[in-house]
Amino acid sequence: MTDSISSPESPASTQPSTPQLPGKPVAVKSHTGAFLLLWLFIVLLVAAFCAGGYFLARQLEAQQTTVSSLRDQLEQTSLTLETKQQVLEDELEKDLVEQQQEVQARLNDLAEQLDNNNARLLSLSSVNRDEWKLQEAQYLLRLADQRILLEKDSQNALALAISADDVLRDLDQADLVGVRKLLAEEIAVLKLAGVIDREGIYLRLSALSTQIDAIPFIEPLGQSQDLLPEEEIPADETFKQKLTRHFYGLMHKLGSYVRVRDHGKTINAVLPPDEQKFLQQNLRLMLEQAQVALLRNEKGIYQESLVKAQNWITQYYALNEKATAVLEELQSLQQENVAPELTNFSNSSSALAEYITKREKMAAARRGVRP
Repeated sequence: MTDSISSPESPASTQPSTPQLPGKPVAVKSHTGAFLLLWLFIVLLVAAFCAGGYFLARQLEAQQTTVSSLRDQLEQTSLTLETKQQVLEDELEKDLVEQQQEVQARLNDLAEQLDNNNARLLSLSSVNRDEWKLQEAQYLLRLADQRILLEKDSQNALALAISADDVLRDLDQADLVGVRKLLAEEIAVLKLAGVIDREGIYLRLSALSTQIDAIPFIEPLGQSQDLLPEEEIPADETFKQKLTRHFYGLMHKLGSYVRVRDHGKTINAVLPPDEQKFLQQNLRLMLEQAQVALLRNEKGIYQESLVKAQNWITQYYALNEKATAVLEELQSLQQENVAPELTNFSNSSSALAEYITKREKMAAARRGVRP
């Protein structure tokens, strides 16, 4: 095996090839195996590339499917958002339109109110002296009605009515003749009713109440307030003087048991001391009841209270000068008319109110302003 085998590719070899001897390896087989391995590697490499390409194709297809699904979802979401946006825009536009209409309506109301206020302000600014005088006369008549209806005060009501007539007289307008005529009739009726001095009557009743204790009651037999004072008996009194003193004492004592009465008069009752105090208190209560009736214009209760007081005094009191004076005062108070029929000023007030309303309408028509 030391001999070298020359390669067929060697240029130095010029001799024809001799057949190989049996039992020796051939060099061509080694080259064929390497070539086969190379092709096998190439085939495997191609197969790997094909498998990788197929795998990549499948991945790309899956990605495209995912992208398409995401694109569909995005389009659906975008469509939903566009729909919701359109609905919100429609609702917002509707709300804006409603708010604009509401604001416009309020502006119209404010404009109308402003026009009315301007008209009233113009009407007030154009009020002249005559209109103020008319309002003053109307106010005076309202006060007069209040005095009549609530306080039954004819004196103050008459003064207020006369003042209102003076105001209407100063206006000197022919249209007020009818109003002044009605007012004059009401004033005349009120004057005929007279003026009630309630304060004076109330004070007279109070003065009588303080005099109740000063009126003496009827004394029972055997009692006398005019007993002779005890005289000092002198030490040197004679029998004749002593007899005379006892005689006059006996006569005076007998005189306290004997009374001379006119049988044509009613015999008054005699009250015990406890009932006398009770009667005095009842008399004061009757006079106070008359005072309350005077303030409330209750003529029946006023008259009844005074009559009852007179009957008690006549029945239970001694008719001396004090009792007679009290009875005369009670009779005088009984004659007072504490609740006369008083007229009010409703007719003249209504006529004046109609005149003022008519005057305002005419003034507004001249200015072209709705009243």
